[in-house]
Amino acid sequence: MRVSIQWLRELLDTSWDTEEIARRLTMGGIEVEAVEDAAPLFHGVVVAAVQSIAPHPEADQLRVAQVDAGDGQLRTVVCGADNLAVGQRVPLAIPGAALPGERAITIATLRGVSSEGVLCAAAELGLEDGGSGLLILDDDAPIGTDLRTYLRLEDQILTLGITPNRGDALSMRGVARDLFALGAGALICPEGDTPQPVWTTSSLDMLAQTREHFAPHIAVDARGACPSYTALWIEGVPKRLPDVLRERLRRAGHRCIHPVVDLLNLQMLETGQPLHAFDADTLQGGLTVRWAQAGETLDALDGRDLPLEPDMLVVADAAGPVALAGIIGGRRAAVSTHTRTIVLEAAFFQPKAIQGRARRLGLQTDSAMRFERGVDFALAPAVAASTLRRLIAMGRVYLRAERSHTSVGVPPEHAPIPLRRARLARILGMDYDDAVVETALTRLGLRVCKTHDGWQATPPSHRFDLHIEVDLIEEVGRIYGYDRLPLRRPQGVLNPLPMPCAPRHGTLRGILQARDYHEVITYSFISRQAQATFTPDADAPVLLNPLSADLAVMRASLWPGLLQTLQFNVKRQQERVRLFEFGRVFSGNGQRLILAGCVVGSADREHWAQPQRAVDFYDVKGDVTALLAPWPNMAFHFRPIGDHPVLHPGQAAEVLVGEQRIGLLGALHPTLAAEHDLDKSPFFFYLDAEWLNDQPSASRFRPLSPFPALRRDLALVIPDDIAAGTVWAAMRAAASRIVQDITIFDRYQGPSLMAGTYSLAFALLLQDVERTLTEADVQAETDRLLAVVRQLGPIELRA
Repeated sequence: MRVSIQWLRELLDTSWDTEEIARRLTMGGIEVEAVEDAAPLFHGVVVAAVQSIAPHPEADQLRVAQVDAGDGQLRTVVCGADNLAVGQRVPLAIPGAALPGERAITIATLRGVSSEGVLCAAAELGLEDGGSGLLILDDDAPIGTDLRTYLRLEDQILTLGITPNRGDALSMRGVARDLFALGAGALICPEGDTPQPVWTTSSLDMLAQTREHFAPHIAVDARGACPSYTALWIEGVPKRLPDVLRERLRRAGHRCIHPVVDLLNLQMLETGQPLHAFDADTLQGGLTVRWAQAGETLDALDGRDLPLEPDMLVVADAAGPVALAGIIGGRRAAVSTHTRTIVLEAAFFQPKAIQGRARRLGLQTDSAMRFERGVDFALAPAVAASTLRRLIAMGRVYLRAERSHTSVGVPPEHAPIPLRRARLARILGMDYDDAVVETALTRLGLRVCKTHDGWQATPPSHRFDLHIEVDLIEEVGRIYGYDRLPLRRPQGVLNPLPMPCAPRHGTLRGILQARDYHEVITYSFISRQAQATFTPDADAPVLLNPLSADLAVMRASLWPGLLQTLQFNVKRQQERVRLFEFGRVFSGNGQRLILAGCVVGSADREHWAQPQRAVDFYDVKGDVTALLAPWPNMAFHFRPIGDHPVLHPGQAAEVLVGEQRIGLLGALHPTLAAEHDLDKSPFFFYLDAEWLNDQPSASRFRPLSPFPALRRDLALVIPDDIAAGTVWAAMRAAASRIVQDITIFDRYQGPSLMAGTYSLAFALLLQDVERTLTEADVQAETDRLLAVVRQLGPIELRA
């Protein structure tokens, strides 16, 4: 919502400047999202009168006008606007003027005719209002007056973010009320000074009448949805909205459409009460507010024909709907340039009867936004009277009272809300004087009565968002000032839960799921053949009465079940499969919890930015390493094995901690892969989850060094009989505290090396937490590590 400071000051007498108003509103719960000037800077533009117009002698699209700028002489101005006419008041930028965009105005010659200025369109002045051509001013605009002074352009606009619960603040009066409650000053137009209706007031049981005795009424079945409805028959419409009101509408973000529509929009913006006008000459019979009937449509003002549903409230005449109540009007009864008589509608529609209907139809209107949030029940007749008074002041307009009616039902009940002193102090963190509480609530328009433990407050009709005690506490807090509430640090005794001795199984599950594995649960029974193949030496229990031969023994390994599941998925065109299982394996002496997994297919999901690559041994090794990361102090290592019954002898390794085997990984032997109709050998792994669960996880914080890190690369030539892991482990064990990481990033074996050797490239990351390392420090450390690895055998730096 956009708020003009000038307009606001007509409703509120305050000494606060714009900056203070914006700050107080934001601190009071209505966020000011932006503050901007009402118009861009320009000068030298005055109100001028067009005295005569003649064709341009050299250009058909141009005309030559004689204009009076109020300085006692006529000026010749060349203009190409189609809407230029004799007698108009228009803005004239005289020579020496500066328009927005640093456009300087001088005397110029256009096709042989000298032009002493420029007649300006609204867009040229930064005052775009939706019109085209010249900006036409009121006929009585004072000639020679500076345009900025005439239109009062020295104004600022606040853009407010109104929360859904504060429908009462969607109006200038609502914002003024809130500022008054915050202590800004005094309201200039108190709520009680609204004009009283001067037309017939009728009951809800009024029947529809004919066109000759027009009497809009509320149908019986819509009483609950529309308990208040006012319709005024007004003859005559103003021809033009005054410049001051047109400019006010522009600053509010609306464009000028029609004098009646524009005035109703201004009334809505000022009071919060949506209004609508029908062209009385197009109506057939009386108006009825009722529920839509099946198959009805509305020729909406946005150009669409909207299909209506039975839960949609409409305003209809004898020929059908002329408006979707509270949301949008219809084209058939819309006011136009030919309208001479209108029916002015001011109503209260229950929010529940409006909510959701506009969004269902793809609409969002200012009227629907307000009715959905709630509009003051008592407002409609008073705003209708105020609008009538303004229309009469603008032209030859008068009310046909005998054809105008108001139907008002029982207003919603506003029950008193209790407010306890103790509860108020507990929620807001401080004790308040009674006078502070009573002043805050009273300035918000609530009727306040004292009780033995606090107060009872009855909300005004426009604060339909206040229902329970905490609503009043919030109001007291924001009016008193959130910035004045006491600042206290939270106090309490924190009792953190003891850290488990080891990561729980959920942690390991999360690691595998993050690496694209899917968890499965397989049978605890397998066939004797599978048992003999995968664990030939197992002494797992044998079932005395198995369900089938495939379920004859208790499993001693999870791999047979995983292989069967993998085979099932591959046969169904799943080319990339990654599975894991937490399960128990059995032996004659008991059972153990094992984490096992298998993978086959590509290493990564298919992606346009990288080529497909088949998963390999090192991918699975990386997954196993990631599973052991929660035990940072556990010194595990991998050792190749070549005698496993089901694994490929060149792609298999055991996971060791010291000499304790805690796991195994490798590729399924190609013979077994072929027996199970697999084109590629899958990779399997397992870890002894029960053993891991017994190991402490001593994660410790390592401070980040503020000093720079240095990297040094070492390429070593190593005999084939010394494993890469052995060299890496020796370097890691001998490294001092300044070595943060040692990584193998390249392996090479080829004709440039001696037979029986290979090359490994190590990246050393060095960093100290106390000082910046020098080149001498780095060289000394690399020399020492090189001396250590040379103790393993004839290892040399690669030339």
